[in-house]
Amino acid sequence: MEMEEVSAQEEEPPGGTPLIRASNMEKRLRLRKFFVKFEGANPTGTQKDRISLSHVRRAALGGYDVLSLGTCGNYGASVAYYSRIYGKRTVVGIPSAYTACRRSEIESYGASILGLEGTYEEALGTMGDLARDNNWYDCNPGSVNSDVDLSGYQTIADEIISQLGHAPEIVSVPVGNGTTLAGIFEGFRKAYQSGTTDRIPSIIGASTSGGNPIVESWKKGYRTIRNLRADQIRETGTNEPLISYRPTNGQEALTAIYQSRGYAEYVTDEEMLYYSRFVEQAEGISALPASSSAIASAVKVLGRIGNDRECVIVLTGRGRT
Repeated sequence: MEMEEVSAQEEEPPGGTPLIRASNMEKRLRLRKFFVKFEGANPTGTQKDRISLSHVRRAALGGYDVLSLGTCGNYGASVAYYSRIYGKRTVVGIPSAYTACRRSEIESYGASILGLEGTYEEALGTMGDLARDNNWYDCNPGSVNSDVDLSGYQTIADEIISQLGHAPEIVSVPVGNGTTLAGIFEGFRKAYQSGTTDRIPSIIGASTSGGNPIVESWKKGYRTIRNLRADQIRETGTNEPLISYRPTNGQEALTAIYQSRGYAEYVTDEEMLYYSRFVEQAEGISALPASSSAIASAVKVLGRIGNDRECVIVLTGRGRT
């Protein structure tokens, strides 16, 4: 496929996403202060844009022509989008069994897709090896360039503090690899240390009941992440973005939950689909079902500790079709 030429000056910058007071959800769920930080407002509909642009810029500065990554969909679409803008090529590895992977969109941005047998974790390894062997830029989670990821997601915390005027009591975040949660926590931690805010929110890690070591380790009281076996996870078209047996930033996310005096919750596919429909009907926000795990988890936690807590939900959009 011939790549469309787009000037870097035409890029849509990520970030600056809205913080929405979910007043209708407050009424229906009997909550006091409930906000949505809607990452679906980013150019490709997810928080991944916050790190993808930084990776592409680093690749350009390093003289790389090709970027390599494994993905279940959203990250691949995001990197391919910004790569096209900078005149770079992206090679994206996707596990063949994945269904909600945004293939047509990724191809429309000029990327090459490799269908890979095996799991998502194995795809990361394969694409990392290809990057090394072919002198491609490696932007896989957990790669030598992954410092970009945690620093990129810190900006979500910075924006929440700026938009709200302070740090909320609770922030609920969907968890797959744990990178977004760990980055958000680090943003709040740095803001607290600098005196920008007087507290670090309790962080809720929300993931699939199909299996996630971060939630599993927290629920069992482990301070050190204990990965699952590949045969212990149950993958579906709904939970694909959250499923994991060896999360790249699992330890950082688990530590963040403990240090923030937070919580971790499992959510079923049925709950994700329910709250995805609920937030669209109540607030007109079109959220990825897996992302809506953050709503379900917050409702569970608030039901136990008190519905009067100020809570921000980080939601990812459905992306472009």
